[in-house]
Amino acid sequence: MSESVKFEDIELDYELPTLKREISQEFISMFGCGSLDFNPIHMDPIWAKNVNLFGFGKTIGHGQLTIALLTQVITNWCYAEGGKLKSIDIKLIWPLFPGDTATCGGKIVAKHPRKKDISFVDLDLYADNQKKKRVAVGKAQVYLP
Repeated sequence: MSESVKFEDIELDYELPTLKREISQEFISMFGCGSLDFNPIHMDPIWAKNVNLFGFGKTIGHGQLTIALLTQVITNWCYAEGGKLKSIDIKLIWPLFPGDTATCGGKIVAKHPRKKDISFVDLDLYADNQKKKRVAVGKAQVYLP
């Protein structure tokens, strides 16, 4: 990583690098296998079309998949240099569908200086689809070296 993620070097309003991810049915199905969530609303496009649950007529990505993408924003940013997730709280607003592109990111909103290796920052997180519709928001706290 070319920029430092040391606590003393991070400024308020710093924008974390964004993560973009194409959401395909294959990606949703692989996530379902990994999470052991085989609910047909996620896994079976024919079932989802016939049942038309929630009025969408198609499969939807797992909520936990959206949370995993938001968590990956944090781990991509700071884990290689010793950052650690302290807490995360996500509110899911709208589902991700096959064919969507998720863009996830975050921003530093507070710094909490403490003893070495236990100083932490507060983050605001977001996930949008390709139509700029907000699909999730959240807050996290991250320990930084």
